[in-house]
Amino acid sequence: MLGKLFKYEFRHTAKTMFLTYAALVLFTLMASAALYRMNRGLDSDKTFFTVLSTTMLILYIIAIIAIYCVDFIYLIYQYYKTMYSAQGYLTHTLPVSPTAVFSVKILAMFVWMFFSSMLSVLSVLILLQIGSGGEFSHVFSDIVWSSFTQGVNDIFGISGFYFLFSCAVEAILGILLYILWIAASMAVGQLAQKNRTVYSILAGLAFYMISQIVNTIFLAVSGYSLSALLDGDAASFMKTILNGNLIITAVSLVMLCGICIYINNRKLNLE
Repeated sequence: MLGKLFKYEFRHTAKTMFLTYAALVLFTLMASAALYRMNRGLDSDKTFFTVLSTTMLILYIIAIIAIYCVDFIYLIYQYYKTMYSAQGYLTHTLPVSPTAVFSVKILAMFVWMFFSSMLSVLSVLILLQIGSGGEFSHVFSDIVWSSFTQGVNDIFGISGFYFLFSCAVEAILGILLYILWIAASMAVGQLAQKNRTVYSILAGLAFYMISQIVNTIFLAVSGYSLSALLDGDAASFMKTILNGNLIITAVSLVMLCGICIYINNRKLNLE
């Protein structure tokens, strides 16, 4: 049954998501062509094409941000509609537990947003590669990467791979954290009889403030690592910060997930 739920969830959202991906591909190709012409000086004596290329690059920047936001908002809206609105009655009549339904929907959203994130990064890389006439990959591998890894090692005392790996894991967990943050806010907000949107927003702000307080406490408690930095032990400082942020994120994920599961199982209050 869970397999069918996954299949339905992806099929239900695939059309809209693939349309946004197609739009991203289109904007990437047009902006890449524009950047290529600008770098090659093909439009230097043609004002119209210079303005057109510049406009395309600006539209690309707007589009890549807008498409990512649209993907997130659309998935969150679908989650709310199928969980807490009138359509939620049909969802919760399925012969599976509310926890299973919640897990499938959250995992589906995470997969889509992870894919959207990877496509956005790939889009930028393609833009730079085509726009530079194929020179970007050579410059990056020969100069930028070696300079970056050497700089991280000299400044922080850790390898560039360890730093990038920690940041990548934090970014991936961050996607799930934002999804659960919104989901938990909706779960708390739907407990109210009226003005559920307002209560959801207030719950989201409360979760945000709590996270900021926790981060502040972490920085205060880990003050000894700052002393290590001042004493020249930058590696200990960076590892404390990176590992600490990872632990805080993991704990936040568990707590937000627990809130959603508890409310969906014990306090469900559909419209």
